[in-house]
Amino acid sequence: MPFREEKLATIALNFGTGNLSLDPFAPDGANKVEYKRKSSPENYQPHKRHRRGRSPQAPSNPQHNEFHVHPRSQYNHASPALRSPLFIGDFSLDGRRRFCHDQRNLHFITVDWKDSKKASFDLSVSYDKVVRKNVDETRNEKLDRLLEWIMLNTSKFHTQQTAGRPLQCLSTDFVCFRGLVTELLCTPYEGREGWIICATRFRNTIYLCAYETPERQAQREAETDQQKKICSWGYKFEQYMTDGSDVKEGVNENEEYCCVMRSRLDSHSIVYGAEVDGADPVRYKTPHSDLQAFVELKTSKELATDRDQYTLHRYKLIKWWSQSYLVGIPRVVCGFRDQDGIVRTLKTYEVKDMPQLGLDYWKSGVMLNFLNKFLGFVKRIVQVDDPESVYMFERHRDGGNITCKFLGHDSQWTFLPKWYYEKVFDGAV
Repeated sequence: MPFREEKLATIALNFGTGNLSLDPFAPDGANKVEYKRKSSPENYQPHKRHRRGRSPQAPSNPQHNEFHVHPRSQYNHASPALRSPLFIGDFSLDGRRRFCHDQRNLHFITVDWKDSKKASFDLSVSYDKVVRKNVDETRNEKLDRLLEWIMLNTSKFHTQQTAGRPLQCLSTDFVCFRGLVTELLCTPYEGREGWIICATRFRNTIYLCAYETPERQAQREAETDQQKKICSWGYKFEQYMTDGSDVKEGVNENEEYCCVMRSRLDSHSIVYGAEVDGADPVRYKTPHSDLQAFVELKTSKELATDRDQYTLHRYKLIKWWSQSYLVGIPRVVCGFRDQDGIVRTLKTYEVKDMPQLGLDYWKSGVMLNFLNKFLGFVKRIVQVDDPESVYMFERHRDGGNITCKFLGHDSQWTFLPKWYYEKVFDGAV
Protein backbone atom coordinates (compact mmCIF):
# COMPACT_ATOMS: atom_id res chain seq x y z
CA MET A 1 0.00 0.00 0.00
CA PRO A 2 1.47 3.40 -0.90
CA PHE A 3 2.59 5.28 2.17
CA ARG A 4 0.61 8.43 1.41
CA GLU A 5 -2.41 7.30 -0.53
CA GLU A 6 -4.97 10.03 -0.05
CA LYS A 7 -4.94 13.74 -0.67
CA LEU A 8 -6.23 16.07 1.99
CA ALA A 9 -8.91 17.17 -0.43
CA THR A 10 -11.31 18.36 2.25
CA ILE A 11 -8.77 20.09 4.45
CA ALA A 12 -7.15 23.46 3.93
CA LEU A 13 -5.07 24.58 6.89
CA ASN A 14 -4.62 28.25 7.59
CA PHE A 15 -1.06 28.29 8.87
CA GLY A 16 -1.62 31.53 10.71
CA THR A 17 -4.46 30.25 12.88
CA GLY A 18 -4.57 26.50 12.35
CA ASN A 19 -8.30 26.76 11.64
CA LEU A 20 -10.01 24.46 9.17
CA SER A 21 -11.51 26.24 6.20
CA LEU A 22 -13.60 23.20 5.21
CA ASP A 23 -15.20 20.48 7.27
CA PRO A 24 -12.55 17.72 7.51
CA PHE A 25 -14.70 15.51 9.68
CA ALA A 26 -17.36 14.54 7.15
CA PRO A 27 -16.79 11.03 5.76
CA ASP A 28 -15.42 10.92 2.24
CA GLY A 29 -18.21 10.56 -0.27
CA ALA A 30 -20.88 11.29 2.34
CA ASN A 31 -23.77 13.66 1.95
CA LYS A 32 -21.93 16.45 3.74
CA VAL A 33 -24.97 18.67 4.23
CA GLU A 34 -26.71 15.83 6.09
CA TYR A 35 -23.52 14.94 7.96
CA LYS A 36 -23.01 18.50 9.16
CA ARG A 37 -26.62 18.77 10.24
CA LYS A 38 -26.29 15.72 12.46
CA SER A 39 -22.85 16.42 13.87
CA SER A 40 -22.78 20.20 14.14
CA PRO A 41 -22.16 21.67 17.60
CA GLU A 42 -25.44 23.58 17.38
CA ASN A 43 -27.25 20.23 17.59
CA TYR A 44 -25.11 18.95 20.42
CA GLN A 45 -26.95 18.61 23.73
CA PRO A 46 -24.52 19.31 26.61
CA HIS A 47 -24.11 16.35 28.92
CA LYS A 48 -26.18 16.20 32.06
CA ARG A 49 -24.05 15.83 35.16
CA HIS A 50 -25.09 12.88 37.28
CA ARG A 51 -25.66 13.24 40.98
CA ARG A 52 -22.57 12.67 43.08
CA GLY A 53 -22.35 9.06 44.16
CA ARG A 54 -24.75 7.86 41.49
CA SER A 55 -23.32 6.26 38.41
CA PRO A 56 -25.23 6.29 35.11
CA GLN A 57 -26.40 3.00 33.68
CA ALA A 58 -25.01 1.71 30.41
CA PRO A 59 -27.32 0.01 27.94
CA SER A 60 -27.37 -3.70 28.72
CA ASN A 61 -26.44 -5.85 25.75
CA PRO A 62 -23.87 -8.45 26.89
CA GLN A 63 -23.71 -10.38 23.62
CA HIS A 64 -22.32 -7.31 21.86
CA ASN A 65 -19.65 -6.51 24.47
CA GLU A 66 -17.01 -8.83 23.02
CA PHE A 67 -14.89 -8.08 19.98
CA HIS A 68 -13.36 -10.97 18.05
CA VAL A 69 -9.69 -10.66 17.13
CA HIS A 70 -9.45 -14.04 15.41
CA PRO A 71 -9.54 -15.46 12.87
CA ARG A 72 -7.33 -12.84 11.21
CA SER A 73 -8.73 -13.88 7.84
CA GLN A 74 -11.84 -11.79 8.54
CA TYR A 75 -9.63 -8.68 8.19
CA ASN A 76 -7.71 -9.87 5.14
CA HIS A 77 -9.35 -7.75 2.44
CA ALA A 78 -9.00 -4.33 0.86
CA SER A 79 -8.39 -1.82 3.62
CA PRO A 80 -9.04 1.89 4.06
CA ALA A 81 -5.93 4.05 4.11
CA LEU A 82 -5.13 6.40 6.93
CA ARG A 83 -5.62 9.90 5.59
CA SER A 84 -2.29 11.72 5.43
CA PRO A 85 -1.70 12.79 9.04
CA LEU A 86 -1.97 16.54 9.49
CA PHE A 87 0.31 18.34 11.94
CA ILE A 88 -1.78 20.74 14.04
CA GLY A 89 0.59 21.65 16.87
CA ASP A 90 3.32 20.62 19.28
CA PHE A 91 4.60 20.89 22.84
CA SER A 92 7.55 19.82 24.98
CA LEU A 93 8.01 18.16 28.34
CA ASP A 94 10.94 19.46 30.36
CA GLY A 95 13.33 17.53 32.59
CA ARG A 96 10.68 17.36 35.31
CA ARG A 97 7.97 16.37 32.80
CA ARG A 98 6.25 19.73 33.04
CA PHE A 99 4.19 20.84 30.04
CA CYS A 100 5.85 23.55 27.93
CA HIS A 101 3.92 25.11 25.06
CA ASP A 102 7.02 25.44 22.89
CA GLN A 103 9.62 23.57 20.82
CA ARG A 104 12.47 23.53 23.32
CA ASN A 105 12.99 19.79 22.87
CA LEU A 106 12.74 19.71 19.09
CA HIS A 107 16.04 18.19 17.95
CA PHE A 108 17.70 17.95 14.57
CA ILE A 109 19.56 14.91 13.26
CA THR A 110 23.18 15.92 12.67
CA VAL A 111 24.67 12.52 11.82
CA ASP A 112 24.40 11.67 8.12
CA TRP A 113 21.77 8.93 8.09
CA LYS A 114 21.01 8.72 4.36
CA ASP A 115 23.17 5.67 3.62
CA SER A 116 24.07 2.64 5.69
CA LYS A 117 27.45 3.15 7.32
CA LYS A 118 29.77 1.98 10.03
CA ALA A 119 29.63 3.69 13.43
CA SER A 120 31.13 3.46 16.89
CA PHE A 121 28.71 4.82 19.51
CA ASP A 122 29.17 3.57 23.06
CA LEU A 123 25.66 3.70 24.50
CA SER A 124 26.92 3.13 28.04
CA VAL A 125 28.83 6.42 28.22
CA SER A 126 27.74 8.39 31.31
CA TYR A 127 25.19 5.75 32.18
CA ASP A 128 25.72 6.59 35.84
CA LYS A 129 24.39 10.11 35.14
CA VAL A 130 21.10 9.05 33.54
CA VAL A 131 17.95 10.70 34.92
CA ARG A 132 15.19 8.14 34.54
CA LYS A 133 11.46 8.67 34.41
CA ASN A 134 9.54 8.14 37.59
CA VAL A 135 7.26 5.41 36.32
CA ASP A 136 4.59 5.99 38.96
CA GLU A 137 4.41 9.67 38.03
CA THR A 138 4.25 9.01 34.29
CA ARG A 139 1.46 6.47 34.81
CA ASN A 140 -0.53 9.13 36.62
CA GLU A 141 -0.18 11.56 33.69
CA LYS A 142 -2.73 9.63 31.66
CA LEU A 143 -3.87 12.10 28.92
CA ASP A 144 -3.09 15.22 30.96
CA ARG A 145 -0.32 16.70 28.80
CA LEU A 146 -2.33 16.31 25.60
CA LEU A 147 -5.37 17.80 27.31
CA GLU A 148 -3.29 20.79 28.40
CA TRP A 149 -2.41 21.37 24.76
CA ILE A 150 -6.08 21.12 23.72
CA MET A 151 -7.03 23.66 26.40
CA LEU A 152 -4.60 26.15 24.85
CA ASN A 153 -5.57 25.38 21.25
CA THR A 154 -9.35 25.11 21.14
CA SER A 155 -9.33 27.28 18.01
CA LYS A 156 -7.81 24.33 16.11
CA PHE A 157 -11.08 22.43 16.57
CA HIS A 158 -13.39 24.91 14.93
CA THR A 159 -15.01 24.04 11.63
CA GLN A 160 -16.09 26.55 9.02
CA GLN A 161 -19.57 26.59 10.55
CA THR A 162 -18.45 27.27 14.13
CA ALA A 163 -15.65 29.80 13.60
CA GLY A 164 -16.08 32.87 15.77
CA ARG A 165 -18.62 31.25 18.08
CA PRO A 166 -18.14 29.54 21.45
CA LEU A 167 -16.84 26.01 20.95
CA GLN A 168 -19.29 23.32 22.07
CA CYS A 169 -17.37 20.17 21.08
CA LEU A 170 -14.14 19.07 19.41
CA SER A 171 -15.87 17.70 16.27
CA THR A 172 -13.52 14.73 16.59
CA ASP A 173 -14.39 11.08 17.19
CA PHE A 174 -11.32 10.04 19.20
CA VAL A 175 -8.55 11.68 21.25
CA CYS A 176 -5.59 9.62 22.51
CA PHE A 177 -1.84 9.10 22.25
CA ARG A 178 -0.18 7.40 19.30
CA GLY A 179 1.16 4.57 21.47
CA LEU A 180 -2.37 3.37 22.11
CA VAL A 181 -3.21 3.32 18.39
CA THR A 182 0.06 1.47 17.71
CA GLU A 183 -0.98 -1.15 20.27
CA LEU A 184 -4.32 -1.58 18.53
CA LEU A 185 -2.77 -1.85 15.06
CA CYS A 186 -0.45 -4.62 16.25
CA THR A 187 -3.14 -6.55 18.16
CA PRO A 188 -4.02 -9.06 15.39
CA TYR A 189 -0.39 -10.26 15.41
CA GLU A 190 0.38 -9.95 19.12
CA GLY A 191 -0.79 -12.49 21.65
CA ARG A 192 2.09 -12.51 24.11
CA GLU A 193 0.87 -9.56 26.16
CA GLY A 194 -2.54 -8.17 26.93
CA TRP A 195 -3.66 -4.58 27.27
CA ILE A 196 -6.22 -2.39 29.02
CA ILE A 197 -7.77 0.65 27.38
CA CYS A 198 -10.33 2.85 29.11
CA ALA A 199 -12.78 5.04 27.23
CA THR A 200 -14.86 8.06 28.20
CA ARG A 201 -17.29 9.91 25.96
CA PHE A 202 -17.48 13.64 26.57
CA ARG A 203 -19.38 15.99 24.26
CA ASN A 204 -19.46 13.37 21.51
CA THR A 205 -15.69 12.77 21.55
CA ILE A 206 -14.37 9.46 22.90
CA TYR A 207 -11.15 9.82 24.89
CA LEU A 208 -8.99 6.68 25.02
CA CYS A 209 -6.41 6.06 27.74
CA ALA A 210 -4.03 3.08 28.03
CA TYR A 211 -3.42 1.48 31.42
CA GLU A 212 -0.66 -0.87 32.53
CA THR A 213 -1.84 -4.45 33.00
CA PRO A 214 -0.91 -6.33 36.20
CA GLU A 215 1.34 -8.59 34.10
CA ARG A 216 3.25 -5.67 32.63
CA GLN A 217 3.61 -4.07 36.04
CA ALA A 218 5.04 -7.31 37.41
CA GLN A 219 7.48 -7.54 34.48
CA ARG A 220 8.59 -3.93 34.97
CA GLU A 221 9.12 -4.38 38.70
CA ALA A 222 11.15 -7.53 38.05
CA GLU A 223 13.46 -5.93 35.46
CA THR A 224 17.14 -6.67 35.96
CA ASP A 225 19.76 -3.93 35.96
CA GLN A 226 20.86 -5.09 32.52
CA GLN A 227 17.31 -4.80 31.14
CA LYS A 228 17.05 -1.26 32.52
CA LYS A 229 20.39 -0.43 30.93
CA ILE A 230 19.25 -1.70 27.53
CA CYS A 231 16.17 0.55 27.78
CA SER A 232 18.43 3.54 28.43
CA TRP A 233 20.59 2.71 25.40
CA GLY A 234 17.78 3.88 23.10
CA TYR A 235 17.79 7.35 24.67
CA LYS A 236 21.60 7.50 24.44
CA PHE A 237 21.47 6.67 20.74
CA GLU A 238 19.18 9.66 20.20
CA GLN A 239 21.70 11.83 22.03
CA TYR A 240 24.49 10.68 19.69
CA MET A 241 22.38 11.40 16.61
CA THR A 242 21.02 14.86 17.46
CA ASP A 243 22.40 18.37 17.58
CA GLY A 244 23.55 20.22 20.67
CA SER A 245 24.07 17.06 22.68
CA ASP A 246 27.14 16.31 24.76
CA VAL A 247 27.40 12.53 25.05
CA LYS A 248 29.55 12.94 28.16
CA GLU A 249 26.43 14.19 29.91
CA GLY A 250 23.79 11.81 31.18
CA VAL A 251 20.46 11.69 29.35
CA ASN A 252 17.40 13.09 31.06
CA GLU A 253 14.80 10.57 29.91
CA ASN A 254 11.91 12.80 31.02
CA GLU A 255 12.38 15.30 28.20
CA GLU A 256 10.16 14.94 25.15
CA TYR A 257 9.07 16.77 22.04
CA CYS A 258 5.52 15.86 21.03
CA CYS A 259 3.53 16.58 17.89
CA VAL A 260 -0.26 16.68 17.78
CA MET A 261 -1.72 15.10 14.65
CA ARG A 262 -5.16 14.92 13.09
CA SER A 263 -6.12 12.10 10.76
CA ARG A 264 -8.99 9.90 9.65
CA LEU A 265 -9.41 6.17 9.09
CA ASP A 266 -12.54 5.56 7.04
CA SER A 267 -15.32 7.25 9.06
CA HIS A 268 -13.25 7.73 12.24
CA SER A 269 -11.59 11.10 12.87
CA ILE A 270 -8.71 10.95 15.35
CA VAL A 271 -6.52 13.50 17.12
CA TYR A 272 -3.46 12.05 18.82
CA GLY A 273 -0.23 13.15 20.43
CA ALA A 274 3.07 11.51 19.51
CA GLU A 275 6.61 11.87 20.81
CA VAL A 276 9.03 12.25 17.89
CA ASP A 277 12.81 11.96 17.87
CA GLY A 278 14.09 14.61 15.49
CA ALA A 279 14.07 16.23 12.07
CA ASP A 280 16.45 16.55 9.15
CA PRO A 281 17.57 20.22 9.30
CA VAL A 282 17.85 20.37 5.50
CA ARG A 283 14.25 19.26 4.95
CA TYR A 284 12.63 20.93 7.94
CA LYS A 285 10.62 24.04 7.06
CA THR A 286 8.22 26.07 9.15
CA PRO A 287 5.31 26.32 9.03
CA HIS A 288 4.69 22.71 8.01
CA SER A 289 1.58 20.55 7.77
CA ASP A 290 3.20 17.11 7.96
CA LEU A 291 6.21 15.27 9.38
CA GLN A 292 7.93 14.40 6.13
CA ALA A 293 11.15 16.03 7.39
CA PHE A 294 11.26 13.92 10.56
CA VAL A 295 13.23 10.77 11.33
CA GLU A 296 12.49 7.98 13.81
CA LEU A 297 15.51 6.63 15.66
CA LYS A 298 15.70 3.02 16.86
CA THR A 299 18.27 0.58 18.19
CA SER A 300 18.37 -3.16 17.72
CA LYS A 301 20.68 -6.07 18.31
CA GLU A 302 23.13 -6.80 15.49
CA LEU A 303 21.82 -9.22 12.88
CA ALA A 304 24.25 -12.04 13.55
CA THR A 305 21.90 -15.00 13.10
CA ASP A 306 18.76 -16.01 11.23
CA ARG A 307 16.92 -15.69 14.53
CA ASP A 308 18.00 -12.06 14.81
CA GLN A 309 16.68 -11.39 11.30
CA TYR A 310 13.39 -13.10 12.15
CA THR A 311 12.97 -11.05 15.32
CA LEU A 312 13.57 -7.83 13.42
CA HIS A 313 11.08 -8.58 10.63
CA ARG A 314 8.46 -10.28 12.79
CA TYR A 315 8.38 -8.19 15.97
CA LYS A 316 10.19 -4.90 15.42
CA LEU A 317 9.28 -3.75 11.92
CA ILE A 318 5.57 -4.14 12.67
CA LYS A 319 5.89 -1.60 15.51
CA TRP A 320 8.25 0.69 13.64
CA TRP A 321 5.87 0.75 10.68
CA SER A 322 2.83 1.41 12.89
CA GLN A 323 4.46 4.23 14.82
CA SER A 324 5.83 5.95 11.73
CA TYR A 325 2.80 5.43 9.46
CA LEU A 326 0.47 6.94 12.03
CA VAL A 327 2.31 10.26 12.00
CA GLY A 328 3.55 10.25 8.41
CA ILE A 329 7.27 9.95 9.17
CA PRO A 330 8.80 8.33 6.07
CA ARG A 331 12.04 6.87 7.43
CA VAL A 332 13.54 5.03 10.40
CA VAL A 333 17.27 5.02 11.19
CA CYS A 334 18.38 2.00 13.21
CA GLY A 335 21.60 1.72 15.14
CA PHE A 336 22.58 -1.93 15.27
CA ARG A 337 24.48 -2.62 18.52
CA ASP A 338 26.47 -5.45 19.94
CA GLN A 339 25.80 -7.05 23.33
CA ASP A 340 28.03 -4.48 25.04
CA GLY A 341 25.93 -1.58 23.77
CA ILE A 342 28.29 -0.39 21.02
CA VAL A 343 26.47 0.73 17.87
CA ARG A 344 28.49 -0.66 14.96
CA THR A 345 26.20 0.07 12.00
CA LEU A 346 23.60 2.65 10.99
CA LYS A 347 20.93 1.58 8.53
CA THR A 348 18.00 3.57 7.12
CA TYR A 349 14.66 1.90 6.44
CA GLU A 350 11.98 3.50 4.30
CA VAL A 351 8.63 3.10 6.05
CA LYS A 352 6.85 2.37 2.76
CA ASP A 353 9.10 -0.69 2.30
CA MET A 354 8.48 -2.23 5.72
CA PRO A 355 5.22 -4.09 4.92
CA GLN A 356 7.03 -5.95 2.13
CA LEU A 357 9.93 -6.82 4.45
CA GLY A 358 7.50 -8.21 7.00
CA LEU A 359 5.11 -9.81 4.52
CA ASP A 360 5.78 -13.35 5.77
CA TYR A 361 4.70 -12.35 9.27
CA TRP A 362 2.21 -9.46 9.18
CA LYS A 363 0.03 -7.51 6.76
CA SER A 364 -0.63 -3.80 7.07
CA GLY A 365 -4.06 -4.21 5.46
CA VAL A 366 -5.16 -6.67 8.15
CA MET A 367 -3.97 -4.24 10.81
CA LEU A 368 -5.83 -1.26 9.33
CA ASN A 369 -9.03 -3.26 8.87
CA PHE A 370 -8.82 -4.47 12.45
CA LEU A 371 -8.30 -0.94 13.76
CA ASN A 372 -11.16 0.40 11.65
CA LYS A 373 -13.62 -2.21 12.89
CA PHE A 374 -12.50 -1.96 16.49
CA LEU A 375 -12.98 1.82 16.53
CA GLY A 376 -16.48 1.26 15.14
CA PHE A 377 -17.09 -1.24 17.96
CA VAL A 378 -15.96 1.32 20.54
CA LYS A 379 -18.31 3.93 19.08
CA ARG A 380 -21.26 1.55 19.35
CA ILE A 381 -20.46 0.50 22.91
CA VAL A 382 -19.45 3.82 24.49
CA GLN A 383 -22.81 5.57 24.58
CA VAL A 384 -22.96 7.30 27.97
CA ASP A 385 -21.78 10.88 27.46
CA ASP A 386 -20.36 11.81 30.85
CA PRO A 387 -16.76 12.85 31.68
CA GLU A 388 -16.71 10.77 34.86
CA SER A 389 -18.02 7.52 33.35
CA VAL A 390 -15.56 4.91 32.12
CA TYR A 391 -15.72 1.85 29.89
CA MET A 392 -12.89 -0.69 30.14
CA PHE A 393 -11.73 -2.64 27.08
CA GLU A 394 -9.38 -5.49 27.90
CA ARG A 395 -7.44 -8.06 25.97
CA HIS A 396 -5.89 -10.80 28.06
CA ARG A 397 -2.38 -12.01 27.46
CA ASP A 398 -3.53 -15.36 26.06
CA GLY A 399 -4.31 -13.63 22.77
CA GLY A 400 -8.07 -14.03 23.00
CA ASN A 401 -10.91 -11.68 22.23
CA ILE A 402 -11.44 -8.18 23.57
CA THR A 403 -14.04 -7.69 26.27
CA CYS A 404 -15.72 -4.53 27.48
CA LYS A 405 -17.13 -3.62 30.89
CA PHE A 406 -19.00 -0.46 31.84
CA LEU A 407 -17.46 0.78 35.10
CA GLY A 408 -19.55 3.90 35.55
CA HIS A 409 -18.08 6.33 38.07
CA ASP A 410 -15.05 4.40 39.30
CA SER A 411 -12.34 6.61 40.80
CA GLN A 412 -9.68 3.98 40.13
CA TRP A 413 -10.22 4.27 36.39
CA THR A 414 -11.66 7.75 35.77
CA PHE A 415 -9.04 9.67 33.81
CA LEU A 416 -10.53 12.93 32.49
CA PRO A 417 -9.53 15.60 35.02
CA LYS A 418 -12.07 18.09 36.33
CA TRP A 419 -9.84 21.02 35.35
CA TYR A 420 -10.29 19.88 31.76
CA TYR A 421 -13.95 19.00 31.40
CA GLU A 422 -15.17 21.97 33.45
CA LYS A 423 -13.10 24.55 31.57
CA VAL A 424 -12.31 23.40 28.03
CA PHE A 425 -15.59 24.68 26.55
CA ASP A 426 -16.04 27.52 29.02
CA GLY A 427 -16.34 30.37 26.55
CA ALA A 428 -13.72 28.91 24.18
CA VAL A 429 -13.69 30.72 20.85
